[in-house]
Amino acid sequence: MPQKGSATDLCMMAGSVRRSREGFYPSGAFTLVELLVVIAIIAILAAVLLPSLVLAKMQATRIQCISNEKQLILAWTVYSSDNDERLVSNGGDTAITSAQAHLWVYGGNHGSSDSLTNDLYLTGANYALFAKLLPAEHIYKCPADNSRWPLWNSPSTVAQVTELRSYAMNSYMGLPVNAIISPIIINAGFKTYVKTSQLNADSPASRFVFTDVNPGSICTPAFGVDMNRLIWIHYPSDLHRQAGVLAYADGHAEAHRWVDTRTMVHLSTGTYIQHNIPSPNNPDLNWIADRTTSQK
Repeated sequence: MPQKGSATDLCMMAGSVRRSREGFYPSGAFTLVELLVVIAIIAILAAVLLPSLVLAKMQATRIQCISNEKQLILAWTVYSSDNDERLVSNGGDTAITSAQAHLWVYGGNHGSSDSLTNDLYLTGANYALFAKLLPAEHIYKCPADNSRWPLWNSPSTVAQVTELRSYAMNSYMGLPVNAIISPIIINAGFKTYVKTSQLNADSPASRFVFTDVNPGSICTPAFGVDMNRLIWIHYPSDLHRQAGVLAYADGHAEAHRWVDTRTMVHLSTGTYIQHNIPSPNNPDLNWIADRTTSQK
């Protein structure tokens, strides 16, 4: 057996270390080559997993958006049940008043600071007919919409704001007599629904009530649809992988993927989309019109 401190002992100790230019270190440490290999493997794994993580996040926001619209359609159903089957009032009213709520929610054209940021327009009983049914403002906001917008006549130094509402209601639903509907067009010869019995006789599973709106096009509480199928009054959202979410009169909500690039408008940051943009023979506009109303 070798003596302690013998030449054999020294050889065994030498085998347990590695030499570098700076000195000795334990044999269990990484070499530079090994470290680079580990980093490369991590980078490859990240490249493989990142698309899946992004897809999972987008899927989660779509599920939450569908949940929001299901809550909206439930409130819409409950309101009519509590009010002799009359549908909740809708329209394009932009006149500010707090005397008495007269629309499902309140809020005018984009660019108005109140319309964008005043939560009372969604949850205040003096403004919104849905206030008591849906008192949580986050329900009115699509989680995929992270956009920020400037205010009208504001200097460029003023910070942009986040709008609180992402959803609008089919403009042919709940329009009261003498409703203010500008800039929305109601085409002659097509039905407007004011009672659930009218919808029940006209395929409620094929009549959308709510939709998420393109952030640059969110405007009045009503979502305008040109039943002549020639123009976009308001644009639907495409934030869910080129798809939007719609809730229907029978209570279901689902995503729909758009196919025409003219539907998926994305202007420069802070630029609002104008109304009444021509888009003839657009299959997406035809698809929405088919689910908006029918001829009288």
